Amino acid sequence: MAAAVQRLRTSVAPMVRVTHPYFLRLTRLISPFGNHQLWTEMIHANAFSRAQMHLDPAKLSSKLPLHEIEEFSAGVVVQIASASPPDAHEAVRQLIKLRVRNINLNCGCPSRNVQMGSFGAIMMKTPQLVADVVDQMCTAARGTGCQISVKCRIGVDEDESPEFLQRFLSAVVGQRRHADELPVSIVLHARRAWLQGLSPKQNRKIPELNYERVHEMARRFTNTSFVINGGIDTVDSVVEHLAKVDGVMIGRKIGDDPWFLSQLDQHVYGIPAHAVPSPSDVLARYVRYGDEMHA
Repeated sequence: MAAAVQRLRTSVAPMVRVTHPYFLRLTRLISPFGNHQLWTEMIHANAFSRAQMHLDPAKLSSKLPLHEIEEFSAGVVVQIASASPPDAHEAVRQLIKLRVRNINLNCGCPSRNVQMGSFGAIMMKTPQLVADVVDQMCTAARGTGCQISVKCRIGVDEDESPEFLQRFLSAVVGQRRHADELPVSIVLHARRAWLQGLSPKQNRKIPELNYERVHEMARRFTNTSFVINGGIDTVDSVVEHLAKVDGVMIGRKIGDDPWFLSQLDQHVYGIPAHAVPSPSDVLARYVRYGDEMHA
């Protein structure tokens, strides 16, 4: 077994119709040790700036894991989408009021609907816009302890060159070098995004994985924290990547088998097997949670 590593170096990836509050509660019951960051589904920033979701308790609780934010704020990441610096600023401001301490900007989703809104992976083609959005997010977060990150791909469409990715990262994080500027971390999906011809599901499987490109960027941008994402589904591969980057994000493996978290607890974080909750205990607690939610 590898030596235990620092907490929160593994993450449950944001997944549409998967990482809703009920699923995130299940992951916390399976792994109650605070080892893994839990990411919400993507929420558009204008849900706060225009629809004022923060004033609607029912809608808010259906999108945000309020129980986990209260108990485990350091380990919950809320992912927002926006191509509008003012909307992103307002979303961060309202989320901080809700005690959210980690907020991510989605620059990696390739879906057609997202492209029509001019956010997600298509934003990688306009790095200065991303830098402007991130700057406003950081302005809203300054002095609050809230951490800002960007999730993106290693390339878009035909361009998967290191120069393309380096230009994007330089615009987003390379200019944030002054001591009073909030650092921005990067979650890098090790596949390019094809904006035409592939569905989001196909974009998770067909573009070739290029882990070395992520490792290369981590070596180039030494003052930036990098988390790697894409196709990682074994304990050994998690340990291997943790030797080269700051964190590892796991998506569909946990969506299909959330008990994989208990393997990570034991073999990455050094939790003894006898301390890991049993399936029957998790099920009993989850049923009680369901009863409380519908009481």
